[in-house]
Amino acid sequence: MKILTRERLVGLAFLAPTLILFAVFVVYPIVYNVQASTLDWDGVNAGTFVGAGNYGELFQDPTFLITLRNSAFWIVLTIIPQALIGFLLAVALNQGLRGSTIYRAIFFIPAILSPVVVGIVWQRILDPFNGVLTSLGKAAGLEFLGGNYLTDPKTAIFAVIFVNVWMWTGFSMLFYLAGLQLIEPSLVEAARIDGANGFQTMVRITFPLLKTTTLSLVLLGIIGSLKTFELVYVLTQGGPNHASEMLPTFAFLEAFQLQNVGYASTISVVLLVIAVVSSLSMVRVFGAGFITGDEK
Repeated sequence: MKILTRERLVGLAFLAPTLILFAVFVVYPIVYNVQASTLDWDGVNAGTFVGAGNYGELFQDPTFLITLRNSAFWIVLTIIPQALIGFLLAVALNQGLRGSTIYRAIFFIPAILSPVVVGIVWQRILDPFNGVLTSLGKAAGLEFLGGNYLTDPKTAIFAVIFVNVWMWTGFSMLFYLAGLQLIEPSLVEAARIDGANGFQTMVRITFPLLKTTTLSLVLLGIIGSLKTFELVYVLTQGGPNHASEMLPTFAFLEAFQLQNVGYASTISVVLLVIAVVSSLSMVRVFGAGFITGDEK
């Protein structure tokens, strides 16, 4: 009994630094943010307690509804293309093609770049007056390519989503490449012996065996979509007229431009709840094994 107690104490001693850091930098900010969400507060002067008033106002705010719509667009229109294109690239590069290592690096480079840098570069590309796309369109006689993609309310969110897909597809490719390395070659060979062609093998054998990888990418994609900020802020700042606004940029606008910190805290709390519920729902539906790779 003494040995067991001593082992527990030693274990707690090793865990203590991590638990302290977690409490200081994760638990305390969340609790503080929840408390701030119950205040009418500008971040400087003493706040006025309003209880759930900020939440009631938020759920009736048209801009909040726009951010939810944009988040739904972002989740669907980034996760599916990134996963599909990433899978196809991984399958192609897994064939042992000459220079495949170089191609892997080229496709993955955007994922390791700063979103701020990516945003600035694509601002230059999509500039309707002197941008690269406009210049190429004029040179090829395709002037319609030089549209106001980032300043048109109808296209702004989709333009930013396109840039995000370009940036993160290489990340999905790398995940799928790692998954392909774990597939037994004998399974693919058996399918070919049974008469399956390359497409049938990919659809019926390869992709189903990468279910764990796909679900992990979906979870990461949902979380990443909900917390995206830098790319949107650099490209459009959530405009025009909130057309590309996301929850993080909406919270930033309320906190640092309108000095409505209590309301911004409310947005952050709702964002946290959505992210947690989404993650737990996936774990509930598919089981925790899809994260650890131990799915049965």
